[in-house]
Amino acid sequence: MFRRIISFISIIAIAVSCAQISVLTGGGKDMAAPEIDSAKTYPFNGQTNFDQSEINIKFNEFIALSNPKDNIIITPQMVNAPTITAKNKRLKIVFNEELKENTTYSISFNRAVTDITEKNDSIFQFVFSTGDYIDSLSIQGNVSDGFTNVGDGDFLMALYPVSDTVAFDSIAYRLKPTYIGQTSESGDFRLNYLKEGEYYLFAIEDKNRNLKLDNDEKRAFLQTEPIKVDSAITGVELKSYRQKREECKLLDKRFTYPGKMELIFSAVPDTFQMTSTMELLKEDTDSEDSLIYWLASNPQSKMRFYTELNGEKDTLKPLYKGTPDKDASRSLKTTNNVSKGKLLPEEYLEITFSEPIGSFDSAGVKLFNADSVQISCEKEIVNLRTLRFLHPFEGEFEVLIDSLAVTSFYGNQNEEKTRISFENHAEDYYGTLIINLDSMVQQTVLVELINDKGEVVKTADYASQMTFEELAPLSYQLRLIFDENEDGEWTAGSLKEGRIPERVIYYSGSIQVKSRWEKEVDWSIKY
Repeated sequence: MFRRIISFISIIAIAVSCAQISVLTGGGKDMAAPEIDSAKTYPFNGQTNFDQSEINIKFNEFIALSNPKDNIIITPQMVNAPTITAKNKRLKIVFNEELKENTTYSISFNRAVTDITEKNDSIFQFVFSTGDYIDSLSIQGNVSDGFTNVGDGDFLMALYPVSDTVAFDSIAYRLKPTYIGQTSESGDFRLNYLKEGEYYLFAIEDKNRNLKLDNDEKRAFLQTEPIKVDSAITGVELKSYRQKREECKLLDKRFTYPGKMELIFSAVPDTFQMTSTMELLKEDTDSEDSLIYWLASNPQSKMRFYTELNGEKDTLKPLYKGTPDKDASRSLKTTNNVSKGKLLPEEYLEITFSEPIGSFDSAGVKLFNADSVQISCEKEIVNLRTLRFLHPFEGEFEVLIDSLAVTSFYGNQNEEKTRISFENHAEDYYGTLIINLDSMVQQTVLVELINDKGEVVKTADYASQMTFEELAPLSYQLRLIFDENEDGEWTAGSLKEGRIPERVIYYSGSIQVKSRWEKEVDWSIKY
């Protein structure tokens, strides 16, 4: 009797839960998504003891299907996909296998049904049972990135009954889930109408929509032990990660005008060398898995690049891209390290050109003080493309680079004059940040202070009080990595080892550091 009451309540909830998605526009347009005509639909939404082989859903307007293979999800999963068609105002689903006895079926329409005029669509769920009640158990939770803690949207939620024939680390690779769902943009999910039992829960990126896990897809799992579902489960948290590539591979190669070769690897190579039929120059990069080389002169036809990655040799014949039109300007472009007219205390001025510097005319590169008096200044070329001014800047200055004063390896020049006015920040420009923690742990914790670009600017040893000095007055975030394997970095999860990602905690909100101030923050950590 209790189950029948739950079933009746569930059916009422289903009937009113069709979330209509439409866009409000002006002027008499049809703004409503198609709605089900319950009186002419069989079976009705929430029907029990269903024993037919097809479903007919009648809508209140003419409809069309939008990618039904991906946008109509039936759970439990079927071996043979049903045939789904739409004609006029009616949608028909014909099952190509017998339905299981005493089973609740849920059909999720994720913007799969649109009207034929304004393409308004909807998200709704259609439920029926081959038994005398609707299964009412559910699992609710959230999927977030294991490193950033940001909600991961567009994940397939996959629930598998316990199987003794497939090892845990192979389940998501080999089997299609019995129950499936989808995360919202913020990573929230809810699996409804579940039958009581024991299950394994996974989240799969599923980029190719094959309902299975592939090596290049992000994934998450709750635990290696099955979940016992005998009541509604809430507050489930899964941390997603991408499988670490064990073998370093060359993922991408880009050869662009006028002679830049960029190589992107799947991981940091143990050893790598590249040679060519022409002389190559290597540019230093901040990334160990991204390398940049430049030809020492203009490229030639039929040139070759030879690589040796971790002892394995290969020949590259990349496509040359980005050659400008004959009449297009080939002038050198510049960037510099001046921010809002300022340099950091004791920082040198650096001007970076779009191509490696072959030569520059010292007389055409001038430095003036605040009184517009030209002063002498030693200059040097660093990292192929950057001109550094070796001068202790105190006060206001201006740099003038005459047109045609700088020439690249490839004979291109700066066609216009460049003026840069700047001054150094005062010595008391920096601020200090003090962090007080009320919790101490026995394991190794990595402490990282990061800027608003996600870059690590400072590290510290984990302690009850940590001090970060000489900080630019900017907004910062603090990150703690619980380094369980003590390898000095964040470690992702592993299905093979049954290991979830190492835990990462971020300070809630940003920390604003001001010049000449000590900012003290008390942080109560929950772990």
